[in-house]
Amino acid sequence: MTTNDWQIVYTNLPKGVESYGQESLLTLSNGYLGWRGAPVMATFTDDNYPGLYVAGVFNQTSTPVAGKDVINEDMVNLPNPQLIRLAVDGQPIDFNPSARRAILDMQTGKLTEQLEFKLAQGSFTLESVKVLDPVNYHQFAEQLTITADFDAKLTVSGLIDGTVTNQNVKRYRDFNSQEFEVLKTQDHYLHAKTLASKIDLIVGANLTHQDSVAATNYQAQQVTDHLDVNLKANEPQQFERVMAVATSYESKTPLEIVENALSTTTFTKVLNASRLYWKQVWATNDIVLKSSTKDLQMLVRMNIFHLHQAAQHLANKDLDASVGSRALTGEGYRGHIFWDELFVVPYYAANEPETAYDILQYRLKRLKAAEKNAASENEAGAMYPWQSGMYGDEQAQIIHLNPVDNSWIPDNSRLQRHVSLAVAYDMWIYTHLTNDYRLLNNGGLDVLLQTSKFWLNKVTEQDGQYHLAGVMGPDEFHEAYPNSNEAGIKDNAYTNIMLAWALNWLLDLEHSQQVDFDKAASSNDFDASLLEKAKQVAHHLALSINDDGIVEQYDGYFQLKELDFAAYAEKYGDIHRVDRLLKAESKDSNDYQANKQADFLMLMYNFDAKLTHDLITKQLGYALPKNWLSINRDYYLARTVHGSTTSRPVFAGIDVALNETKRAAEFLETAIKSDYDDIQGGTTAEGIHIGVMGETLAVIQNDFAGVNLQGEQVTVDPKLPANWEHLKFSQRFRNVLLNFEFTQQNVMIEADHDTSVLVLGHEVNLQAGISKSISI
Repeated sequence: MTTNDWQIVYTNLPKGVESYGQESLLTLSNGYLGWRGAPVMATFTDDNYPGLYVAGVFNQTSTPVAGKDVINEDMVNLPNPQLIRLAVDGQPIDFNPSARRAILDMQTGKLTEQLEFKLAQGSFTLESVKVLDPVNYHQFAEQLTITADFDAKLTVSGLIDGTVTNQNVKRYRDFNSQEFEVLKTQDHYLHAKTLASKIDLIVGANLTHQDSVAATNYQAQQVTDHLDVNLKANEPQQFERVMAVATSYESKTPLEIVENALSTTTFTKVLNASRLYWKQVWATNDIVLKSSTKDLQMLVRMNIFHLHQAAQHLANKDLDASVGSRALTGEGYRGHIFWDELFVVPYYAANEPETAYDILQYRLKRLKAAEKNAASENEAGAMYPWQSGMYGDEQAQIIHLNPVDNSWIPDNSRLQRHVSLAVAYDMWIYTHLTNDYRLLNNGGLDVLLQTSKFWLNKVTEQDGQYHLAGVMGPDEFHEAYPNSNEAGIKDNAYTNIMLAWALNWLLDLEHSQQVDFDKAASSNDFDASLLEKAKQVAHHLALSINDDGIVEQYDGYFQLKELDFAAYAEKYGDIHRVDRLLKAESKDSNDYQANKQADFLMLMYNFDAKLTHDLITKQLGYALPKNWLSINRDYYLARTVHGSTTSRPVFAGIDVALNETKRAAEFLETAIKSDYDDIQGGTTAEGIHIGVMGETLAVIQNDFAGVNLQGEQVTVDPKLPANWEHLKFSQRFRNVLLNFEFTQQNVMIEADHDTSVLVLGHEVNLQAGISKSISI
């Protein structure tokens, strides 16, 4: 594996999950379409998985398990139009290359792969170049260049393969994975329909060589283009395959879109569109980071690249879709949307705010579904699901498979009701960073009122305090109390403090001139008594803090048993999923002080230490010692196995706040390699982890560079690691583009409008277009 700062390069012949993981990272996407980076000759095997996905296109299937039907909703793997088959003198070439070189050029969005084959006649090379169109987002293309050191008759076949099913995730393969049926095959296109959601899928492709268009034949589930050419020794032959996908989910005329693309588009047009798009992206979104850490610059750009693939305004303005936890790169978590928006919306809001606005529409459009979710569990208001798909109903399973011992166990993860608080946070961060109240005035305030109604109904009052039971925090290792038949925990500190904050925002909006609060409150039956209760709850939510100043993760956490992490590490090696290891030993993670990820400390990622401190002390009335942050960090870090990729960046940010930049940098370096090194033992095979990609960029820009956008004025307080020589990036705050350039000695700031910022507590006035250098 070799790289430069703009490329991901693979030169091996990987197998199994390593190969699947590389294909995830090599995925091309444009917000609408996700095209896994599998070789063009590959079909589904244990070593390759050529997936194709459209944002928002899901289907529901039923599988009998243990006497009951398990319903799953999956992002659909569409018919595969990239498939190429080759024959030399009538003899098919097996997909068994002797050498490979794959290069993802992030500057242009171009994926090049060269495959070498040793045939009886001699050496044979296939080079493919793949590109997606970000503007005309239904279309994509591949250019094939074939070279041999012998003469022969070459047959090139391009297929649209409608036999594919959802098979990316091994542990899902016991479930029904037939998501669509092929209705029609015709010249250059295939028409399928999802079985339950009834979405029409039109997949088209044509194959050309110079001025020749391939002859087409079609069977029940496949369309095949054929071209025969005379191959001359050492004379390259070039072919183009233009492809297009459209569905009835986003368009009333999908067939017309596909036919138009096939008749007017060329590989060169798609390539030029991709080059122009990425040139514009990098002009304002690049993060230049010069350090002695190997591959760090490339990894930073990889994360930026995937964030701008996962969603982008040119496509998402037309779509009813958000960003799933694996984006459009694989079928992990069935393509569902969790709370990962919390890790990516702040990035979009500060860099491409239109994209943030677009994807938040997904939540606004599913408010009625959230209200139904609440009613189904005898709750009031709106309760967003932990796992959301096409319709916004809860997609989290009641049971899930433990792959360690192949047993079925209860899944209470749906009790992570804090996802509704994440939705509120995402709306707030967009509104705050942009000063754009359209989101709130076009449905966002309704969301905030209805989710607040849910919380105000769910809390119970006792002895002057309000309590929340039957919930979970971000830490998924704790779903219930030891030996309890009742799911959920009580007074999770993260949830309660986030609720106090969310109610603050609601009460602030009551007096805002930017929204018609009274009208919205009236239409949502949010009366004066609920407003008064909101004020009381916001100041009297229960927390537990011990004499040392440790904030208890939830009521009863301190009574749990300690776990000997060293012994488990010695026994098993990798313990990032110690919950599964415990289960295999007939033990339960609910019994132990063992955390999957940051929980209470997540607050320091969402906000900062000062606001978190003020919420706990000034608002909720609890006392904290001066060293509260360091002692809480130490306590929970010793009990956290980082079973989620989103965990380490939280601790990195806290370490920066505590001036411990060396360890903070180590956390960042591990986290930013989560997918590149596949640090969780094969999970990248199921798709990238888009949340940690957004998080690590936030740690760089907002923690190490110290650019804080959460106040009424931008503040800058850099704490760069010692081995960072130079850091340069831009962020947007309320229609002002700010360019920052840091060294160990100074920061240079330039704005495109007159503004002022605080640097190390001192106000700096900026004139548009004029840089200022400040010593640090």
